Amino acid sequence: MSSIPEKEKDAIGAIGGPRERILQAALKLFVEQGYFNTNVPDISRHSRCSVGSIYHHFLNKEEIAEQLYKEGIQQFRLALTESIKPARDLRETVRNIVIGFLQFAEGNALLARYLWLARHSEFLSSKIAEPTMVGFDSLGRQLTMVIKGGIRRGEIKSVKAEVIWSIIFGIPLSYLRDWLDGYNRKPPSDVAETLADAAWAALRGSSK
Repeated sequence: MSSIPEKEKDAIGAIGGPRERILQAALKLFVEQGYFNTNVPDISRHSRCSVGSIYHHFLNKEEIAEQLYKEGIQQFRLALTESIKPARDLRETVRNIVIGFLQFAEGNALLARYLWLARHSEFLSSKIAEPTMVGFDSLGRQLTMVIKGGIRRGEIKSVKAEVIWSIIFGIPLSYLRDWLDGYNRKPPSDVAETLADAAWAALRGSSK
């Protein structure tokens, strides 16, 4: 049985008008009963928005799912960007990323299920970007700058980017997925410090 609390705060559509209520209802339904088992009348009923209102805001059910995914990624990456602002060095940045990742997922468990457990390629025709992909947004630029600075200062040796990102994001994601599936009973916040230290140790070890 999953350890996710029944009452959980989610980043998508927590408050707002019809569009936000539609997204929140769709998120709950997609996670609880699956994308293919959810139809627009279901979303209409749970969002308290008419079918016409839904089609006013979204072209179809797939577009709702796509917007949920895109906006979920945006919320996640914004949270991580905020988490690394106080960091003074590479070690602190890595630890803040891991802890921020786990805290976001625990505080937004329904959204986390949608982002990291759903098989989006099965129902979204557009190209799917990974939430943890390091790109050219604010998060990607900051992380790249800090990593390069850490290499220059000798905190770690030069390592291929894919190895670095696999360590920083892969360690918390592995625990998170098992927690969301109910295999890990301790909530992410209980192990965040331990996993953050493990990520830093792995990053240091990979550069020896």
